[in-house]
Amino acid sequence: MTRAEFFLDLVFVFAFFNVAHLMSERSATDALLFGGLVVLLLWRSWAGYAWVGNLVRLDRNGLPVAVFAMATAILLVAVAIPEVFVGQSAGLSGPLVFVVGFLTARVGSLLIVSAARRGTKRSSAAARRAWLPLAGSLPLLLSAVLLPPHLPSGRGAEVLQLVLVVVAIVVDYLGLRAPGIGTWQLTSVRHWAERHNLIMLIALGETIISIGTSRGLVGDDPITWSVLAGAVLALVVVAFLWWAYFDIAAPAGEVALESTPRRERSRRARDAYTLLHLPMIAGLILVAFGLKKALGGTPAGHPEHWTMADLAVLYGGVVLYLVGLVAFEWRTVRRIGRGPVFGLVLVAVLAAPARYLTALGALTILAVALFCVVVAHLTALRHRHRELHRAVAATVSREVDATPEELFLDLVFVYAFLQVTVIMTRHPSVTGVTLGLAVLALLWWSWVNYTWFTTTIRGPENSLRLRLVVLAAVALILTLGIAAPQTFSDVSGGLPAPLIVVTSYGAVRLLHLASFWWILRHDVALRAIVVRAAVPTGVGIALLLSAASIALATGDPLTPLTALCWAAAIVIDVGGGYLIGSRNWRLRSVSRWMGRFNLILLIALGQAVISTGIAASDPPISTSTFVTVALSATLLSAMWWTYVGTDIVVGQRFTELTESRQRGALARDAYAYLHLFLVVGLVLVAFGLRTTLPQQGRDSASLAMFGQVTLTCGIVVYLLADHLVWQRARRRIAGRRAANLVVAALAPATIFLPIQWALAALALALFAAHLLARTSTPPLDTVLDHRI
Repeated sequence: MTRAEFFLDLVFVFAFFNVAHLMSERSATDALLFGGLVVLLLWRSWAGYAWVGNLVRLDRNGLPVAVFAMATAILLVAVAIPEVFVGQSAGLSGPLVFVVGFLTARVGSLLIVSAARRGTKRSSAAARRAWLPLAGSLPLLLSAVLLPPHLPSGRGAEVLQLVLVVVAIVVDYLGLRAPGIGTWQLTSVRHWAERHNLIMLIALGETIISIGTSRGLVGDDPITWSVLAGAVLALVVVAFLWWAYFDIAAPAGEVALESTPRRERSRRARDAYTLLHLPMIAGLILVAFGLKKALGGTPAGHPEHWTMADLAVLYGGVVLYLVGLVAFEWRTVRRIGRGPVFGLVLVAVLAAPARYLTALGALTILAVALFCVVVAHLTALRHRHRELHRAVAATVSREVDATPEELFLDLVFVYAFLQVTVIMTRHPSVTGVTLGLAVLALLWWSWVNYTWFTTTIRGPENSLRLRLVVLAAVALILTLGIAAPQTFSDVSGGLPAPLIVVTSYGAVRLLHLASFWWILRHDVALRAIVVRAAVPTGVGIALLLSAASIALATGDPLTPLTALCWAAAIVIDVGGGYLIGSRNWRLRSVSRWMGRFNLILLIALGQAVISTGIAASDPPISTSTFVTVALSATLLSAMWWTYVGTDIVVGQRFTELTESRQRGALARDAYAYLHLFLVVGLVLVAFGLRTTLPQQGRDSASLAMFGQVTLTCGIVVYLLADHLVWQRARRRIAGRRAANLVVAALAPATIFLPIQWALAALALALFAAHLLARTSTPPLDTVLDHRI
């Protein structure tokens, strides 16, 4: 997969989970109907890009720009989803915005493949036939949004709109057969499987975000034991769904597809992936919606009984996911998995007693039931489980930049990064930004150490232990993220958030050290490194615990003494990377190390996209908001474009170094430390976009101005950090790098412009810096060929 495709997937998954906003405003029946129709449309659009990406190299020539443009269109579609069936009296027509954006995205994918396949007669004919379903659905969708306003108001107009949308969806899905199996051939089974694996993984990550944000993104509600217990139980549910797909089903499906005859392979790929992954994605959306209702729908400390509809959404989502998984395994390997079937039976049986329990009680028995399925696999079914693992061992153990476990961990860290912007929103001042960045530094250093850990112990013999460690770390980071907005606040009626944050951080860091020590207990040299790294970690944790104790004793989480403890803890703990010495930064794989950091940066860009979408998702959608969202997406694309090539330059530097000490120093400086400031820049940009976007009912000009200043500072920090990474690779500072420095120097002048003009100016300046000085970076095809 190319990075442009990954960025597109992040935007698509945000659109999928904004469906929950649409569903939350309606009755259970209408929520399922309207939400289901929107999911079908979104998935059809995503499937088109998965197909195009397999046929066409989207990392060549100007295609990455086209993909980023389509990502902007999808972001605008996502923002319009809450109004897709009911337009607001004020602002733009939500249904029209949604349909136009959807059609733009569909046309974009077809234009790309038509242009790329213009050379050969057979491929050109298949590309032309691919337009047929869109030609049939386009007039139906446009009629669905343009006709009802001109008809007498009432149920008849609504029914007509729904009928037109349903017929359009049927036509579009039947059109999957239009290109013909004989002419549509997979060019890469691995790409096809990875693309669907990744969309599933990002969807699971967004489900985790829905857990953390179930009580809103303000951070005002007190944190209780029931909130934390509910979050952990919800994580158990999501972890099971992740395990059920990635443990056996995903690699087995890829192996089966590889061994399928070429003509039959295309049909099986279409059925098993394009069609049968749809119920799994829909199930995850229902699970996310159900978990949000369970964890956020009742007052803190006062659990209430669920309605039957609420219970059906959560349990039904799990059932739908497992049904899709069973169908996927049958279509690919002709096997019915015992685990998913056992899970289906348990969930169905337990649904009846669950209706008489509280939301937390119903969630508890669901989590326990799914945990029992995993235990059954590891005990009673262990012999069959091991046989299946041996059959897919080659696929699972191949070299990749990030395993499913690592990506799962990355996504929960990104949720925690998102919560950092909430800290800044609660304290919109220089002090608040500084406090948020202090928490971000701790989160970053935890992520760096787990990245070092997972890249060092990579191997089939450590897979089970690695998964257990990662799941425990995910639970701790999720807990930290839930409490993060109140790290420096005193909210009455709940648990002390500063202590929760510090304890969670200490536990996740000690878990890393203990796991490293245990798994590598026979490697004396690495154990010595772990001991040396434990010294600054222990001192940092002790200082943070002291700060939390002072906060409890004084009732004020932010005093000069606590601030001093926090500052000292960050300097000692994060600075401890230099204590272990550059020769001890062992890299088993330079490409994997680089890929992990490239990926977290791209996911952080996705977090900025999510912040933009959240800020603009409250109806009605005005023209001003719409334009600002489009400009924000363009700016984020330009920021990624600025970074493209830097990692390849560092990779070239790695090849020039012959000593492990020199490589360790470069890995430490350019990635473990300097990439932190790239992420800082993105977080500041995310906060700036969130506070400057025009919103209904917000008239605080001072907050908007502060947000714009923060956004500009984020751009400057990002560009300077990118420059320092380049300089650390010992590369000549000229051309594009000099142009980026000019942009950084002139960026503060945009503070005095209206936000839309400022966003446009910054995006254009970054693109111009790239276009005017392309000779200072490696060839673009070489850069973008470095894949995820």
